[in-house]
Amino acid sequence: MGEDLFGKALMDFYKGRRGVLKMERDDGYIDEQDLAFYFENFDNFPDVERKALKHATGRVLDIGVGAGRVALFLQNKGHDVVGIDVSGNALRLCRLRGVKNVVNMSACDLKFDDGSFDTAIAFFNNFGLCGNMERVQEMLERLHDIVNDDGVFLAESIHPTNTKKRVHLRYHKMNIARGRPPGQVTLRTVYRGKTGNWWNLLMVTPEEMRTLCSDSGWRIERTYRDPTYCYAYVLRKA
Repeated sequence: MGEDLFGKALMDFYKGRRGVLKMERDDGYIDEQDLAFYFENFDNFPDVERKALKHATGRVLDIGVGAGRVALFLQNKGHDVVGIDVSGNALRLCRLRGVKNVVNMSACDLKFDDGSFDTAIAFFNNFGLCGNMERVQEMLERLHDIVNDDGVFLAESIHPTNTKKRVHLRYHKMNIARGRPPGQVTLRTVYRGKTGNWWNLLMVTPEEMRTLCSDSGWRIERTYRDPTYCYAYVLRKA
């Protein structure tokens, strides 16, 4: 595993040492990340997230806790929250900001007892952290055990094909040509002159979300749609 550039960027931002965090796609496209987003309070969360969070109950698993924005909101509402992340710097930052329970753990290798949580959350594309359809389905299957029978999984994803930008449409065609879903992207982090390792992120269409849920024992109870491209799903056991 390469250097924790994402976590370093978050920690630097928190300490006032502002830098530019970039995500480079394997076709050369570069996107600058809005680091302030990871520190927003509830009033500034995306509308789809604020609506989806109304469905959160009981003990919560926050997948990809980042700087702790979702965990802190729910914790302050009285929930017992466990935040997981593979970034050591992000976990240290969460502790500094007051998140009580964080664990170094991958979304692709969830090591919790069955029925441990009432709610699981994967916001801001964290639903696709496992990188491809097969591994995301495995995560869903594991969450089916970890979340109790009356529980809920709140998942967010950009709708990848809902775009008119040629650079993205070309990438979708390239993906399809190499046998991948259009929304599977290969990325690496660039920060302060350093470049991280390549990794995959999966963004799913609504049709792909329905397929993944059907194949892993979940059903879509509710969908909240951003006017542009972001979808938040409320999933319950089928």
